[in-house]
Amino acid sequence: MENDYHFSNKYFLTLTFNVLSSLQSFIYFLLRSLAQFVVRVYFRKVYIHNKENFELKGPTIIVSNHPNTLIDPVIIASYVKSPIFFLANAGLFKNPIAAKLLRYLFCIEIKRFEDTGSKSLDNTAAFDQSSQHLAAGGNLYIAIEGTSYMERVLRPLKTGFARIGFQAITGHAKGQEINILPIGINYEKHDKSGFDLEINVGESIPFSHYLVDYDRNNQATIKDLTTEMRSVLEALVIHTEDLDEEALLLNIEALFYGKTNRQETTVFDTHRTTLQHIRKWEHSRGISFLLWKKTFTGFTKLLSDFKLSLKIQSQIYNNTFPLKEKKLLAFLGFPIYAYSLLNHFIAIWIPRWIKKKLNLYVGYNSTVKILAAIVLAPIAYTFHFFLISKYISLHLAFINLLILPASFWFLFQYEKNIHDLVYYYRWKRNFNKKIKRHLESRFNEVLEIWDEEAEKIKTPLD
Repeated sequence: MENDYHFSNKYFLTLTFNVLSSLQSFIYFLLRSLAQFVVRVYFRKVYIHNKENFELKGPTIIVSNHPNTLIDPVIIASYVKSPIFFLANAGLFKNPIAAKLLRYLFCIEIKRFEDTGSKSLDNTAAFDQSSQHLAAGGNLYIAIEGTSYMERVLRPLKTGFARIGFQAITGHAKGQEINILPIGINYEKHDKSGFDLEINVGESIPFSHYLVDYDRNNQATIKDLTTEMRSVLEALVIHTEDLDEEALLLNIEALFYGKTNRQETTVFDTHRTTLQHIRKWEHSRGISFLLWKKTFTGFTKLLSDFKLSLKIQSQIYNNTFPLKEKKLLAFLGFPIYAYSLLNHFIAIWIPRWIKKKLNLYVGYNSTVKILAAIVLAPIAYTFHFFLISKYISLHLAFINLLILPASFWFLFQYEKNIHDLVYYYRWKRNFNKKIKRHLESRFNEVLEIWDEEAEKIKTPLD
């Protein structure tokens, strides 16, 4: 074990002090370009706040929340121009070949209790490598929660980022400045493509500001800095208190989905406004809030039992469900959908099948689909180009290649359209008038109470 450490440490130092070799620089450029492409394709729209803060001010430890496993570092790498090394959990290094590849591809092994069977941790080697990397002018990315949960809940933060930073600035990087850059990552949907992403980039924080306190009391300063970092990140992410509040937040979004007089705003701003509203309501009129929440939860459970969508029901009851447009798209768009499905079957449907077959934790859904698509898409589209050029014409092969992005977009829009129609006709055909009236009455009851209380606490959600 000791010999393995000396080998990996020596190998790592070679990479660090040479910054990046020419080959590594080229590989990093390719991987970063791929990451940028993935972000552009995977998300419908990306909102970035304080983008100028991506410009690093010297060696930096970049920290963020960790709601989406391997996609989070992909996002960070795609927007931070300077090369970054990543602290990765030890479970990924179990295979010797994978371990060497990961170390070459800018990863430093960090152990967690999950990787050691809850035994004591020894990350001396990882901390030493990380501090030397910072001293050499490098940058690190650390998912500060330590593990990934697909939730809008900021989990307790690990202290590793603070320990590494202080170890560097009092040791290998003594006399230099080391910074912390906090970043908040917010997903509209954690495990699905075609939705929005919000990135909030915080202000850079120098470790030197805490050195006097650190010299007085190491452990207390590390703890205080971790607590402060939690407050910083809570301001950058959509942070719900628990899963119950997160479920309530998403259901309220669905409740108002069909309203046409809502202000034009991002889903993330809407979430923040909603959280502010319900927390103020709960604080100022707790009993009223709990009664409404019970009524609303009962209604959403009833819809779930009937296998109905709250979003679609909101459109139905607000008379905003575009039935004619959706039926027209379903009928006229089917030939285009069939063509699009044929074009993208290998690149999209096989990754979906692989994900289902592996039966992995839902947090890896996006990762598996993206990695499989990266491998399969070039093969599939090259094969299509060859077939069309050989058996039809080269001209049509190039046209098909050019319209691939548009057909990719149409494929998902068409499926969403069919999905909405299924929910609509389930409500239309499977329930009698009495049940329909009851459901609408429950819906209106929830809204009436909301509007009454919004007036009383003066924070309406329009």
